[in-house]
Amino acid sequence: MSAYSRAYQGLVKGGMPTTEAANLLGQLRSETGAELSAGVLARATEMYGQKPTDSNAVKRRRTARFGAVRDVAEWLITATTNGRLTTTPQQRDHRSNT
Repeated sequence: MSAYSRAYQGLVKGGMPTTEAANLLGQLRSETGAELSAGVLARATEMYGQKPTDSNAVKRRRTARFGAVRDVAEWLITATTNGRLTTTPQQRDHRSNT
């Protein structure tokens, strides 16, 4: 049984306090973000790693692309740690003229 199933069953059937289930789900979300980030960085190393035959221009482009992917990997960790992958847009009344 996965940890998500354990948390769900513990909440539905009882026996697991809500704070314990929330902590378990938070830890799982953080672990998932760390694993995704590691995978993204490994793939970036494969794709944008330096080759001995690269010219300086190609090395600069590869370094820039690797840096962009590294930023994404850091964002993944941050987004999964705080539990929000996106920001919710401001809601407005569709009948409003402003």
